[in-house]
Amino acid sequence: MTLPLDGIRVLDLSARMPGPMSAQILADLGAEVIKIESPRAPDFFRGLQPLVGGTGSLFHVCNRNKKGMTLELRHPRGREIFLRLIKNTDVVVEAFRPGTMERMKIGYDVLKEENPGLIYCALTAFGQEGPYRLRPAHDLNLLALSGVLDLLGVKDGPPIVPPVQMSGLGGAFQGVVGILAALLSRGKTGRGDFIDVSLLEGVSVCAALEMSRFMAGHHVPKRGLTEGGGGYACFNVYATADGRHLSLGCLEPHFWETLCRVIGRESLIGEQWAPQHRQDEMIAEVGSILMTRTLEEWLRLFDPDKICIAPVNTFEEALQDPHIRHQGTWFEGELPGGEKVPQAALPVRFGESRPGWRAHPPGHGEHTREVLRQLGITDTEIDDLHALEVV
Repeated sequence: MTLPLDGIRVLDLSARMPGPMSAQILADLGAEVIKIESPRAPDFFRGLQPLVGGTGSLFHVCNRNKKGMTLELRHPRGREIFLRLIKNTDVVVEAFRPGTMERMKIGYDVLKEENPGLIYCALTAFGQEGPYRLRPAHDLNLLALSGVLDLLGVKDGPPIVPPVQMSGLGGAFQGVVGILAALLSRGKTGRGDFIDVSLLEGVSVCAALEMSRFMAGHHVPKRGLTEGGGGYACFNVYATADGRHLSLGCLEPHFWETLCRVIGRESLIGEQWAPQHRQDEMIAEVGSILMTRTLEEWLRLFDPDKICIAPVNTFEEALQDPHIRHQGTWFEGELPGGEKVPQAALPVRFGESRPGWRAHPPGHGEHTREVLRQLGITDTEIDDLHALEVV
């Protein structure tokens, strides 16, 4: 298939997850993405265990389908080359703290003079403005500030530390949405734009439903007491006789009614939205019933076409789940040395086609010569670039 972003060039200056994942999605969609790293300070994810083919698996899962080059942007010669690259570039993705690119004299105002059609996407924890703009932060900090972390956990327990990234992946898709919208706008106006992505704002939207109720004066959401947070019998996780767990998502009345009939508790049908003290009693009652059979036994009793249920899978079970396998959600790519690297598929299809693996994640500086030769820079000059010192 002809990929949607064929002919678009992206310079990826970012490291770790949000920026590289944004750029990888653009690469999956057909863009030529050139990942630019410092010769002396490669992407932090390259060195994190486990290593596959000498490089961290975390790097591999965020950087497929890209070219890799090294360039010292903090040296005048490196900046000069970067500005030459910008002239034929459509998109820049960076994830430095606000002001970093300006200090290197390659901020958006400088770059748009070289290329008025340039789309510049900056992904930061707090955005370009506001009192926290220069603070460092990780996913856990952003969840805490947004109020989302306060709702994660069980009633009367402490907030939990989520074992998966929320703001990082969310920020990646925020960046992609902004870039695609800017590309569409540029097609009409000929002008580029600056896209300011705040990971805090992105993760805050995860609380949209509960925040809307709070702001409308409904109630103060509390951990373990919301419809989606374990406070209701109809929407909860229950243990089974074999120590496994079953998730129930019976928010709609007809699903709740089906559940009650299957477990022989028709008397609970009319109490789906009973007050909290009654919900506690109902949770205990439903829980005691579900503890009488194993997970497999309950999965045979419930009809998944008529009720929202699912087993709580381990990662191993998720990889073996027939629907997840059918969808190709997870796959392995092959490195030049034959090693297999885990990959997450792009969760978007076009008709019957899904963009995917076309090229392995690049080695550190793997395509430097190729890219610089296209600018007319000689091999001798390229060799001299490796000796540049930060100024």
